[in-house]
Amino acid sequence: MKNFINQEACTQCRLCVEICPCHIYGVNEQRKVYIISGREAICQLCGQCMAVCKPEAIIVDGLSYKHDFFPLPENHVDYKSFMDFLATRRSVRKFTGKPVSDEVMNQILDAIAFAPFGAMPEKMHITAINNRAVIEKSLPYVIEFLDNVVRWMKNPIASLLIKIKNPAETYNTLRNHLYPILKSVDYKGGDGDRITRNAPALLIFHAEKGSEEHTDNALIYCTYAMMAAHSLGLGTTMNGIIPPAINKEKELKEFFGIPEDHEAVISLIMGYPKYKYQKAIRRKNCQVHWIA
Repeated sequence: MKNFINQEACTQCRLCVEICPCHIYGVNEQRKVYIISGREAICQLCGQCMAVCKPEAIIVDGLSYKHDFFPLPENHVDYKSFMDFLATRRSVRKFTGKPVSDEVMNQILDAIAFAPFGAMPEKMHITAINNRAVIEKSLPYVIEFLDNVVRWMKNPIASLLIKIKNPAETYNTLRNHLYPILKSVDYKGGDGDRITRNAPALLIFHAEKGSEEHTDNALIYCTYAMMAAHSLGLGTTMNGIIPPAINKEKELKEFFGIPEDHEAVISLIMGYPKYKYQKAIRRKNCQVHWIA
């Protein structure tokens, strides 16, 4: 089945023409909306044309009004409520031993479906681990990676090679952020698990190497998962150590069942917070430059 317009139902409001980001729709000499030849192939399946069409006259191949759409709910969140919600979220690094139910995990994953995406969301993958014992079994692989990072950064030649082979952002993050921490913190278990913080659940966001905008998609999806978890009473922390360990250590990638041709972008540790904060914190915002 191809995309088509039910001309009998179409009211010629032309909202689809206005809203389609790929300009797939046009108006012909008979003043009727039609699908421009050759442009159907660039349809992003965003569904905006179907969502805006009141008489449901547009059908996009791969989408259906019955299964993929539902009435738009009213927005009951005002700005103050939204800001209060953001203010109560903190990165959590101490968790109780309470496990996260599969039902709650699925609620978090369901929320990701509403996240915006850059391109090709179907190419994104999420590996969900809801078992503390499994997470603990992965830690030796991560520790091996961190040991290597310390050794590489101490070696001038290895450090130079890392600088040459990687983007400046990656190298500066290793040199100025991760390496100083690894030198001074016991991440091997003497002070407890300082990698996944004894979290009972873990999400890993990954995709095939080179797939369209998967880095942006992963970060957006992880943010949605983080906010959904917060709404359900869980604490979370975005974990940037596990993904590079997965990408570098073949055994760890195999342990998590991540395909060889995939790269992990970001991970999220989750669980119920052990402590309750009494204060919110005002952080320095990013630099904003106004152009009048």
